[in-house]
Amino acid sequence: MIVDPTPAVAAEPAKLPQKLYADTGLAAIGVNGVDAAGFLQGQLTCNVLDLSESQASIAAFCNAKGRVISTLLVVKTPPGFLLILPLALRDSVYRKLRMYVLRSKVELTMDDRLKIFGITGCASNFNDRTLLQADFAVSTGPELLLKLPGSERFLWLVPEHEVASQVEKLTGQPGFTHGSPAEWRYHDIASGLPWFGPEQSEQHIPQMLNIDRLGGISFNKGCYTGQEIVARTHYLGKVKRALFVAACSGASQPQPGAAVLDGDTQTVGSVLTAATWENSTRLLLVLQIVDGMPKHLILDGDNHAQLTLISVQ
Repeated sequence: MIVDPTPAVAAEPAKLPQKLYADTGLAAIGVNGVDAAGFLQGQLTCNVLDLSESQASIAAFCNAKGRVISTLLVVKTPPGFLLILPLALRDSVYRKLRMYVLRSKVELTMDDRLKIFGITGCASNFNDRTLLQADFAVSTGPELLLKLPGSERFLWLVPEHEVASQVEKLTGQPGFTHGSPAEWRYHDIASGLPWFGPEQSEQHIPQMLNIDRLGGISFNKGCYTGQEIVARTHYLGKVKRALFVAACSGASQPQPGAAVLDGDTQTVGSVLTAATWENSTRLLLVLQIVDGMPKHLILDGDNHAQLTLISVQ
């Protein structure tokens, strides 16, 4: 097995079909108020002050030990910010953020007024808007469009009262079909987006999830929760694990946290998340890199399914 030893965002197919995904597994938290930017600057790994209404960022929200509670997308809006994150983690992230508000003039809301769709296959324009090509670029309008890493993938945020008319308009166009939640999750994993659920919360530091490679860590913005551990790991060069995209030969989908072995005995990592679509399974693996790349990756378990790292760019 020949492996590129450098963890990075995986390559998606050059052309994806035009599809609308009604279930992305994501939800939003609104952060508004005059202190919203400063509040988030003290909680997230990215530099919130560098964001604009045309450029979002991925980030990590960490505990005091630098372990990632959740990864999220930070989007600047006229009233404040939107945090887009896995639905399964929204309640716990909301509760933890509230603990840090104290006397800040910040309002946190479970923002269910927006429906978060997924879109694929729009290479140059969408709803008469020219699409931006940079990762996490944002196109604003009555609805918001956010470019994801990979080929021709976007999040489409539509106000609740406009969902019916906007979806009817979109799916009435020639060539648009509907995609499944499993297919969307498969593409998320194949593009290297480190979404995960409660099982993997507070298990990894941001660099282990490639948040730095995705532009989601600022090392010069000042203090935030968990910053000491994240910065020390960076400046001492002691990142011992990194995130990789892999394929699995087994018939069943591995569970988050499943051990990954090099050969039959040595544990070298674990499964962050996995998805199966059209009889193909993609996984995100957190693997040890301090002693070089493992050579014979298999899943721990009865069938010892073989794992193959996907070529990355």
